[in-house]
Amino acid sequence: MFHRLRSPVLIVLLLTTALAAVAAASSTSRAQGPPVEFIEFGMESQFPEGLRFFAEIESSVEVEDVRVIFDVGDRNVTQYNYLDIPRTGQSLIDGELFINTNTPERYIPPGSLIKFQLEVLGTDGETYLSERREELLLDARFEWESVIAGPVTVFFHGPVQSRAETLAEKTLEGLEFMAPVTGAEIETPITVMLYNNNAEMIEAVVPRSTTISRELVTEGQAFGEENTVLVLAGRSDIGTATHEVTHILVDRATNGATLVPFWLNEGLAEFGNLDQTISYTRFLEWGVGTGRLPTFRSLNRPPGDPNLTLVGYGSGRSAVEYMIDEFGESKMAELLVALGTGIPIQAAVPAVYDISLDDLESDWRRSIGADQYIAPTPTPASSVPTPTPTPNTLGLLTLEDVAAAGRATATPEQQPTASPDTEETATPLPQADETPIPDDVSGGSCSAPGHNGPAQATPILGISALLMLAVWRSVRRRNG
Repeated sequence: MFHRLRSPVLIVLLLTTALAAVAAASSTSRAQGPPVEFIEFGMESQFPEGLRFFAEIESSVEVEDVRVIFDVGDRNVTQYNYLDIPRTGQSLIDGELFINTNTPERYIPPGSLIKFQLEVLGTDGETYLSERREELLLDARFEWESVIAGPVTVFFHGPVQSRAETLAEKTLEGLEFMAPVTGAEIETPITVMLYNNNAEMIEAVVPRSTTISRELVTEGQAFGEENTVLVLAGRSDIGTATHEVTHILVDRATNGATLVPFWLNEGLAEFGNLDQTISYTRFLEWGVGTGRLPTFRSLNRPPGDPNLTLVGYGSGRSAVEYMIDEFGESKMAELLVALGTGIPIQAAVPAVYDISLDDLESDWRRSIGADQYIAPTPTPASSVPTPTPTPNTLGLLTLEDVAAAGRATATPEQQPTASPDTEETATPLPQADETPIPDDVSGGSCSAPGHNGPAQATPILGISALLMLAVWRSVRRRNG
C-alpha cells in the first residue's frame, strides 16, 4: 500500500524536475543566441521616383542606428544611408529608407543590379551585419516579363514577347561580333529594358528639363557601369540595342576611360550596329563634296552643328572600317587597352599602329576621295585676318536651303525622332533655322551620364538628306 502511494509522488517530482531542466536549457539557448536577428529585410522598387529599403529586426541589445550599405552595378563607390527607426528602446524594430533616384545627380537606371546588406550599430559598441542580397531595380509602373539569350536578358511588358526574343538574339549576336573588335569580355550579364512608346521612355531615362523632353525623342541609352540598356521598341530597336551594347563593350575595354574620342566611340558603335542604314554614308559624301569633312581633332567631342554631327557619325564609322580592314581587329582592341591606361589618342595611335594620328587620317581621307588632312600651324593673334562675308558662290547647302526644303515636304504626322545611349542619342526636332536630320539612321545610347547612339529621324529627314545631296551634285555639275 505504501509503495502504491509513493509511485505517483515520484512521478510528479520527476516530471517537475524535467520541466525545470527544459526551461533552463531554453533560457540558456536564448542567452547564447545572436543578439541581433534580421527577421525580414529587402528592397522595393518605386522607380522612377526611387527605391525603398525596409527591415524588421529583433535585438537583445539597445540599437543606436541601422544603416543599409548598397552598391549599384559595377560602380566603384559603395553607398550607405540610415534607416528611419523608432527610438523607443523596444527589442522589435521596424525601419525603412527611401532613396530618391529622379534627379540627374542621383539617377539609377532601371535594370541595375542593387547589392545591399544591413548594419546594426549597438550601444555596446558592436556592429552586426546581415547577409548580402541582390535585386534588380525594375520600373515599378509595369509588370515585367523576360527572355534570355546568353548573357543578355530583355525585360518587356505587354504583347511584345516575339519582338523581345528577336531583340535578345540580335543583341547577343552584336556582342559576339564586337567582342574581338573591342577585346572586351561578354560574360558579364547585360540587361535590356524594352519600352513600348515614347511616353513610357520619357519617364525612364535620365531626368532632364521639360522643354528638352518635349523636343527630344530618346530611342536608347546605355549605362556602362550598370550594364544596362534602355531601348524604345520600333523599327530601329535592333540597331539601337546593338549600337548601345557596343558602347558598353568599349566602356569595359577601356575601364570606363573618358579619353575615347567621339569619332572613335560612335564609329565603333555604328560598326557594331546590325541594322545600319545609308544616311551616314550620305552625310559623309556631302561632307567630302562640300569640303566640310571635320578632322579627327575636331571630333574629339560632338560638333555643335547638327549637320556636322551627322557627318561625324559617318566619318567615325568609315574610319573604324578602314582601320579594321587595314590593320585587323586585334589592333583596334589594343588601341582601346591603351586608351584605358590614360594615354590620349594622339599618343595611343602611334604606339599601336606605328603611324601618327595625322598620317592615319590622311590615309583614310585618301581612301574615301577626300581632301588630304593638313595639320594646322599656329598663327600669331595679330596676323589673323578679319573674315569678310562672301556670297555662297560654291553652292554649299545652307541651313536655310534645307529648312525650306523640309517645310515644303513636311506633313503633320512626320516627326523626327532620336536615339540616345547614356551618353544619350537624342536628336532635336528641326526648328525653322535648323537642318533636319536624316530618317534612316539607327542608333542607341550609353550610361547615366553615358553614351548616346546615332541620331534617329523620320522619313522627312531622309528626304532632306537626299535633297542636300541632290543640290550639291547639281551645283557641282553647274560649276564643273
